[in-house]
This record gives sequence, structure tokens and C-alpha cells, in this order.
Amino acid sequence: MRTKAGRYSLEDRVLDGRGWSYWCGYDSLLRRPVGVLALEPGNQRADQVLAAARAGSAVEDPRIQRVLDVLTDEEGTCLVIEWTPGTTVEDLLAEGPLADVESWRVALDVARALVNVHALGLQHGALGPRWVLRGDGGRVRVLGLCIAAQLDGDPDRPLDDVTGLGQLLYACLTARWPGDPAACTLPAAPMQAGRAARPSRVRAGVPPALDDLVARSLSLTTRSAPPESAAAFALALEACGSRMRGFDASEPVDLDPELLAELVDTGYVQRVTDAANAEPALPGAPEPARQRRGRGGRLLAGFWLTTRPAATAAPAAGPSATAAASTATTAAPTGTIVAIHSVKDFDPLGNGTENPSQVPFAWDHNPATAWHTVTYFNRPDLGGLKSGVGLLVDLGARLTVGAVKLQLVGYGTWVQLRVGPSLSNDPNDYVPVAHADNVGQLITLRPDQAQLTRYLLIWLTRLPVAPNGQGYSGGVAEIEVYSG
Repeated sequence: MRTKAGRYSLEDRVLDGRGWSYWCGYDSLLRRPVGVLALEPGNQRADQVLAAARAGSAVEDPRIQRVLDVLTDEEGTCLVIEWTPGTTVEDLLAEGPLADVESWRVALDVARALVNVHALGLQHGALGPRWVLRGDGGRVRVLGLCIAAQLDGDPDRPLDDVTGLGQLLYACLTARWPGDPAACTLPAAPMQAGRAARPSRVRAGVPPALDDLVARSLSLTTRSAPPESAAAFALALEACGSRMRGFDASEPVDLDPELLAELVDTGYVQRVTDAANAEPALPGAPEPARQRRGRGGRLLAGFWLTTRPAATAAPAAGPSATAAASTATTAAPTGTIVAIHSVKDFDPLGNGTENPSQVPFAWDHNPATAWHTVTYFNRPDLGGLKSGVGLLVDLGARLTVGAVKLQLVGYGTWVQLRVGPSLSNDPNDYVPVAHADNVGQLITLRPDQAQLTRYLLIWLTRLPVAPNGQGYSGGVAEIEVYSG
């Protein structure tokens, strides 16, 4: 039996992957079981896994397994994780589909946990049955937050969590897997017209509400749009549950009080004071007769339910050159999207170019592609060679900007938003108006005052560990600019 740090014994091997294994262990000091994720010596993604674990440790939710300790020795790196007795959903499904109500409950618990994850700008990135545990009394826990994508997935192309929720619910209902075959040992879902067949065509008796939600989440239907977030997915599941429990569909759907409290805490709901200005509801959301509707959400139980965290509107444009820099937020931007005229790499303190051929990937509306910096060695502050590198965004004319939403590459980027009324090759001519330090992949940079500017400089000053574990490299997968 292997023992780590003189206290953690590795007893039963639970999961295996490429260059890693997950064990049920025992902490002899605190006399309790623990999980131990052991990375084999020479695992090239060890630094990225550690960075992801640090990012995920910011989430405080009882349904998320927490990292308790990190160990490094001649046998490699280990993460010590809190342990809950139970069985992975992947192992449960090896015996057949779960009951409809149990499938609904597992997916709802995971969606509710991800509401808190997304509120911090993080995502699981590799959600699937092997990363969900059902413990004693049916308790659901999510494993591998931020880590799983670094272990087995493509860290530059993490699985969207809403898609992951749809795939998880599909698997629970059918015991078939509609995603990447390498991510699950279940038999693959049957295909129709090049896409996975709907759950109702795989197993008879699947509730229509759940069948429709899966189809929307996995784009198996073109009749309605997929949920935009884990919160929207949870809301749709609540409505499905109401129907499954036999409630009258003509009555308003009341949220579970615990879910409502979570959505309030994370900013996904606002208390209603005037619901007179009602507009269309979420695509595909139920529309009971007594239910008011409104922009981007629904009115339930006296609260306005939105598809993403609520944000206060940016103030009117002020003197851009004297605006104080603010910190970043994970709240979704308000205002309308501002069209980008052009983007170019900006490296005036280096050799003048920084992977210019990749720049179109930073604003192609495809988060699976990205512009990357070159790799810097020895230090995350660009090797100590220069103070920053980035992308220069040209809006084509002076416009009012209230926020810039970024999808970054990796975990641990330090980024600034700078503005300038005229083109310059000196980064000091662009005024810093917002910043984010040591952040994950999703972030919104919001100045204290809306900025009247033509040029935006996305300025990276510290970078995450490079994907191959050698040196430091960052990047930008998507840029969205919002009016003030």
C-alpha cells in the first residue's frame, strides 16, 4: 500500500486516465477517508492541473468536491480531495438507465452546483457521468471541477457546461452516451441524420419535457434555442419536474426555495418592483396562463429570473482619460454588442508581432478557437522580458464602451483593459480602465465609467502555464464589446 506524506494511504483505485489515477485513500492524521488524484511522474499537465485546482478552490458549494491538500514528491504530484462514499453515475448507468425522476434530480443537482461555479467565471469543462457521484441517500457530488478538462479533455477547447448537462441527462435517461467516446465508457448513442437520436427514440417512455430539454441542449432540434446557462438549464428542469409531478401546466411554476436562494445569491434573479414592461420569455420556456413574461427571463414567485447574473448599468460616458481602473466582474454585460472593426496583435515592447495569423480566432464567434501568445520561459510575467503583450481592438469610430467580455485561455491570466482615442504604438498612451488578476477563462472587464473611445487594448501582463507544461502562454478565445 502506497502512503503519501506519511499520512495519506492509497487503498482502492477508483478511476484511471492518461497519466493519472484516482484512489480512495485514508488520512491517518485526521482519521477520515480522502480521495487522492495521483499524477504519474513526468505528467506534462501537472502544472495546469494544479492551476485549475487553485481556480476551482474559490467555489464554495457542498455539491462540489473540494481539494484539501497538494503533495509533490519523487513519485509525482497528488491532489488530496474530500471523500464522499458513493458510486459514479457512469458505473450506475452500466446497469441500465436511471428512473426518470432520478435522472431529473441528478441533472438538477449538478446544474444548481454549476450556477455557483459560473458565477465566479469558471466552468467544469469536461462534465460527464464519470465526474458525478451519487452517494448515500442519493446525495449528488460533482468531481473534477476545472481539473477534469486538464486531465483528459482539450484544455483549449473545454466542453461547454450546458452541453455537458444535456449529455449527462441524456446518459441518465438512456444509458447511452451522446458525446466524445473517450469521455465515457457507456455505449454510444445511436445516430440519426448525423446527430444523436433523441432520448425518446432510444428508450420508450422518456418524459416529453425532459426529451425536449435534452434535444435543445444538444442542438438536436432547430425549433427552439438551447438554454444559455446552467441557471437557465436549472429553471427548465424545475418546469420539467413540475410537469412530471403531475401539477397543472396551466398554473405558474414555482421554484424550489433552495434553488431560488442560490439564484438570488449569485445574481441570476432580481426582485420584481415593476413587471409592466413584459417582453418574450426564454426560448422554449413554459408559458403558463398566469405567468408574466419579460426580457431574458421569467417572473416567478415575485422574482425576475434571468439567464445570466444581473448587472447594474454602466454610468453615462465621462472623461475617458481620467477614469479610475476598476476590478473585473463575472456579471454579464448590459447594453448592446458593439461591432468590432478590426483586431491586431500588439507587441511594441518585443519583436513587433505576436502570432498575428491567429488574431482572427479571437473574434470569430467560435470559443473553440483562440489567439495565443508565444511561450515565455522561467517567469509568468512574460519571462521578465517586457511588461505586457496583447490585442489592439479598433471599433472604427469613437463609441461609448461600458464593458468588454473575454474568454481567455488557461487559468491564471492577469489582464488589463486600456483605452485610447487615437492609434499609438506606445502602450502607455492607452489608459488602464479595468483589470483582472489571476483569473479563469470567463471574465467581464467593466470600467467605473463608460468610455468614449475608438481603440481598446487587451493587455496581458502575466500568463498561465503553457498547455505542454513548458513555460507560460496565454491567449484570448473571444472578445465581445458592449455599449455603455
